[in-house]
Amino acid sequence: MATIKNIHLLELSEKDKTRLEHGAALHKRMSNIEFKILEITDNSIAIRVSQGKHMSENYADNKTLVTRTRELFEPFFPGVKIQPHAIPYEPNPVTKIDNKWVLKQMELFGIRVTDIVHDTGVNKTNISAWANGTRPMSQPVKAMFYHYFNYMGYRLRKT
Repeated sequence: MATIKNIHLLELSEKDKTRLEHGAALHKRMSNIEFKILEITDNSIAIRVSQGKHMSENYADNKTLVTRTRELFEPFFPGVKIQPHAIPYEPNPVTKIDNKWVLKQMELFGIRVTDIVHDTGVNKTNISAWANGTRPMSQPVKAMFYHYFNYMGYRLRKT
């Protein structure tokens, strides 16, 4: 399986494709950076470069992703403009939800536990335990709170 998506579109020798794939595989393993060939013209190659979640939590910004893409591809394509389209990693906002965030949102919107019970159908014991931090929140529970309070903010902006 190719590390670089659409690598077959590049006019390179098998040896150079292997070398290019090896470089991309290092970026994948070390930083979870992936490359995809988007478009090839006579004088340019458009490449999407994206970074996914990685254990090191050392994430590259837009400029760094562009630089790494050019450093990887330019030696194989002298005189060809490498046009990286960078997509830096952005953590899912749900992962940052905890009971302190929930309590802050409740205060901000003037919402009580009984309001959340009424709006979601989840029993009061669970809502209270999550909001007070006595019960850990699973990812679906965090998502419920995130979307619930985003909706409340949307409703307030509409009125």
